[in-house]
Amino acid sequence: MKERMACALVVVTVVAAGGCGGGRGPVGPAGPGVKDDGRPALVLTPIAKLGKGAGDEVSGIVRSRRDPTVFWTLNDSGDGPRVYPVRADGAVIPSAREPKKPGTEIGGAINGDWEDIALDASGRLIVADVGNNSNARADLCLYFVEEPEPTESRTTYTRKVLVRYPEQRSRPAPADDFNYDCEGVFTVGDEVYLLTKNRSDTRTAMYRLASHEVGVVNDLERLGSFDVRGRATGADASDDGLNLVILTYDRIWLIERPDARTPFFGGRGVRAWSRGYRMEDGASDSEAVCFETPTSLLIADESRGMLYRVPIAQIRGE
Repeated sequence: MKERMACALVVVTVVAAGGCGGGRGPVGPAGPGVKDDGRPALVLTPIAKLGKGAGDEVSGIVRSRRDPTVFWTLNDSGDGPRVYPVRADGAVIPSAREPKKPGTEIGGAINGDWEDIALDASGRLIVADVGNNSNARADLCLYFVEEPEPTESRTTYTRKVLVRYPEQRSRPAPADDFNYDCEGVFTVGDEVYLLTKNRSDTRTAMYRLASHEVGVVNDLERLGSFDVRGRATGADASDDGLNLVILTYDRIWLIERPDARTPFFGGRGVRAWSRGYRMEDGASDSEAVCFETPTSLLIADESRGMLYRVPIAQIRGE
């Protein structure tokens, strides 16, 4: 859900990730620290404006596995239960039956506070109804949807998985533990991971969807945390599962691990880079990021529906 922070122009390059957890392998030790190389913030110029419907209050984006030129987006709680197939030029692909009505409706789903969208190796969209600004929701869930054809006007979900944070002891959470909102969801293979948007500190905690039972509330498995120096608003992993991008309102993090068993947060051999950013056309309230290609990212701005391309080399400083 919309929440703006001032854009900082500080740039940090992390030479080893701090924190712990992040994968199914053993938890690695904390890294030795961070290095600030003083690079100026990236100034992002929009490459496109999302078409009607898709750019109303975009909070998630992911690249299709069927067609690498298609991206699925969704909007925040102000929209209905719809996902939108778009191109990198912002065009919304019209449905065959209802060309004047953009997007694909997910029958039976409710947009309580949709905050991200992911796609697993089995071709299922994961629609994350996990927005929890008040830290008081008891109905957090993930919808699993077989990736539709871009021209479909309606589909249904195949599974609705209710989730909760077992560490949360009260609703709302107390001020010193106000850390149970989530705006970043990503997959590695068929595993689903969530990154929290903390309010009590500048860290993000990584959780894994350890069970997918229907009709019960599934406990998320906490894997560790990492200081993103802000509030995590979006995330995505590369197709090979070796790179993780985390977005905040003024910073882009890229975390690289040597293999799929090594935790992203604090694993041995993990490297991480951070680059500050701001929008050429105004303050950032970006809450959506995905890998466009192995060498570039797409970022979507929430309130204006603009798309921005970021070469990964600019984050690495290459």
